[in-house]
Amino acid sequence: MQYLLKITLKDTPVWRLVAIDGTADIAFVAELIAASFDYEKARRLFVVNGVEYSAGNGGNVENVKELSLFDELHLEQGQNCIYRHNLNNELIHNVEVMKKEDHLFCLMPSTLVGAGLLPKDLSFDLEHINAYFDKDDIDSLDLRECTKRMRALGVKRKDLNESLLRLGACDFSVKINV
Repeated sequence: MQYLLKITLKDTPVWRLVAIDGTADIAFVAELIAASFDYEKARRLFVVNGVEYSAGNGGNVENVKELSLFDELHLEQGQNCIYRHNLNNELIHNVEVMKKEDHLFCLMPSTLVGAGLLPKDLSFDLEHINAYFDKDDIDSLDLRECTKRMRALGVKRKDLNESLLRLGACDFSVKINV
């Protein structure tokens, strides 16, 4: 399935509407979301129906469950879950499934629309973020840059075999003689 996800940084005016492919693993989807917001590498997770799903650390997987497909979270259109970018801060993102279809008519992955550019020199807490957005002269969000960062990662993880080997899997190759 393909998804349109509206990701809102709770209690702030910051949000994104992103298109992702559900056949990507959850750690990779977490990294795509982080790329849309231009977040630094950090530990990430999703919370779906009260269940926490570890979603890697800066795109790297730390256990095999993080390679589960995003589709396996069984999110339906209209359903919400939580995304946490950095487990050491208070910032929580609400993720709403706006669309879930076999094929969306947009390029994957993409940041289609959004608001709220988070400057790099900003302290990442609600007080500083909201004070920044109360100013009159803030930089505007560049959707092309958000999408460019996402597309640099690709639609799905390119290093699946290497990730499995780092987790302790054995290299497996098959030779078929005909």
